This record gives sequence, structure tokens and C-alpha cells, in this order.
Amino acid sequence: MNTSKNRVLRLPWFLMIFIIIIPIILVNCSGKETFGIDTTPPAIVSLITHLGDTGDQIYVGSVLVNDENNGIDTVPGNNWIRIQWRTVQDPDLDYIKIFRFGDYSQETFVDSLSRSQVNLNQYLDSSLHLVNPVGQSWFYYVKGFDIHGNFSVSDTVSYKLLSKPILLTPADFAQVHPDSLSFQWLKTNDALHYRVLVFDTDNNYIWHEDYHIDEYSEDILLLEYRGPNLSLYDMIIWRVDTLDDIIYDIDPHGISMSGAESLERIVNISPD
Repeated sequence: MNTSKNRVLRLPWFLMIFIIIIPIILVNCSGKETFGIDTTPPAIVSLITHLGDTGDQIYVGSVLVNDENNGIDTVPGNNWIRIQWRTVQDPDLDYIKIFRFGDYSQETFVDSLSRSQVNLNQYLDSSLHLVNPVGQSWFYYVKGFDIHGNFSVSDTVSYKLLSKPILLTPADFAQVHPDSLSFQWLKTNDALHYRVLVFDTDNNYIWHEDYHIDEYSEDILLLEYRGPNLSLYDMIIWRVDTLDDIIYDIDPHGISMSGAESLERIVNISPD
């Protein structure tokens, strides 16, 4: 009997440790994670659909929708689309990958953003103009990854890119008396609805007016300024947006889901 006890006591020390810790490891690994490796994907990145356009007087909560906070949208000048997402709270999110596809275009990987870039809550797809983007609806989604390679997939948002209006007068940095200010631009082939917008040089909204045409309207369109007195301003910024196409691509809430924004021009206000 004493001999059996002595044999147990003489077991190698590493074998004794093995016998003790194996049950502990098995208990700890009985949940979702295997041997301590994270298999849980990060929270889904929440992309923001198009909420409206400057001048729509649409509020989301108590915030007025404008150029800076209206979700997926086109931008002035180039044929680019900006996507936006809600602030990411999940600390496990390490980076995201952005993907897009079009009505007539295959799915493409667009870019990868680090967590610090994700915290900016938006991305400008400046490569879109390379793929003949006008006349297509563009769809975007995001994959969010953690450091272990787990990922989640966002919902998809979309916006249709139309032709940009070409501005005629006033020219950039033209001197204009506020009482004689009017705007001229060329109509496009894919829009019946235009919106002329005026901002101050800090991009604060001053005025807009919508301009509806039919297919038989003249090529050169003209709209007189009928907004607040501009004598208090040294300079203003103006542009023309198209908000829908000939088949009126709008959602059930009346928000245009297609459009384009012209280049922006500066006008010097000269009251004298």
C-alpha cells in the first residue's frame, strides 16, 4: 500500500500540472470562444441613406438637413459620391472596407479605412469618375473588421448620379449689383427639376428657388434672385443642383434619390 502511494508521489511534476490544468481549460473553452480566440464580429456599421437636400427644410430630430449631414449624396464639381455613417461605438472595430456596384457595373473594392478614419463618419469616393458614373444608381456597403479578422456587413445605400448643370452667368468672381442678380445655366438631358442655391462664404444657406421645366424648354435657363437683401455681403457662393430625372426617381417620402451638383461660383456683391 505504501509502495502505491510512493509511486503517485514520484510522478513527474509536469505531468501533475497537466492533470490539474486540463479540466480548467476545458471549462473555460465551453462557451462561444475557442481556446481564448475572439470569434465575435464587430457591430455593424450603420450607413445613412439620402435624407434630403439643402432647401428641403427637412429635420432629422432637431437637426436641419443640409449639405453636410444628408447621408449618401453627390458633391459640387466632380462626379463623386460621398457616403456617411453613424458614429461607431464598438471598440472592437479595427478598420472597414468599402465596396460599391452600379446598375451596369460590377462590384468593386473601393478603399480601406483605419479606425481613426472611420471616426470621421464619412468617405468621398473620388475614384467614381473613372468608371463613367453618370446615369447609374450607385450602391455602397461596408465590411467592418476586428483585429482577429471577424467581420460584419452593413446594409446597402444608393444614389443615382445625373449630369451636372453647366453654369453660364454670373462668371466666377464677377462684380454684381444685388438688385440685378440673376443666374443662367445650361439644362441637362436627364433632369426637369433644378434648384438654384445661394450661400455665404462660410457655406451658410441664404436662399434657394426650384426651377421646373419640360422637355421642350430652351437650352439656356434663367432665374432671377429673389432672396434676402445681399447688400450686407461682400461675396456669395452659388450653384445649381439637379434633384431628379425625367422619370422622377424619388422615394415614398418625396425625397429625390438622384441628382447632381454643379461647380460652385463666387460672386462679388457691389452695391454701388
